Amino acid sequence: MGMRNGPDDLLHSLTELRPGEAKRRYRKSIFEDFPTKGPFGHCACAYCGAWGEKLTIDHIVPKSKGGPHFAKWNALPACLACNASKSNLPVFEWWRPQQFWTQKREEALLSWVHSHSFVSAHTDIGDWEQWMEGTQRILPVHEQPKEKAVFAWPPVLQLKLAS
Repeated sequence: MGMRNGPDDLLHSLTELRPGEAKRRYRKSIFEDFPTKGPFGHCACAYCGAWGEKLTIDHIVPKSKGGPHFAKWNALPACLACNASKSNLPVFEWWRPQQFWTQKREEALLSWVHSHSFVSAHTDIGDWEQWMEGTQRILPVHEQPKEKAVFAWPPVLQLKLAS
């Protein structure tokens, strides 16, 4: 099976890569996919919109507060100043009082969370299965319920019945 490189194939590729390369590709996909862009089409800080600085990955729900580390909905690009300033505070409690907060950036953040959250939260299971087949991913096996076996008690009777 050849290596796939598209963003739609990220989860598939994570199983084919070394751990370090998988982490780099995961981080790169966050910077490439986040909707807030600078004037040249590259990623900008989700909070303040700065695009000329080195960006880091910020967790919306901090890891120290139980937020998942490798959940794409919980990770977004942030400049070092915003990431350090936010620390482990709740995102809206910290962000809304800031001078650089805008409704447009908040809507972009909320749409990011919604579109990358759990599939069952906003997708019908039939749509999910159709998407899985369309992208040639393996569907989970749906086992048929097994018929209940008839057991005789005591076990001696089973031996007599079998012979």
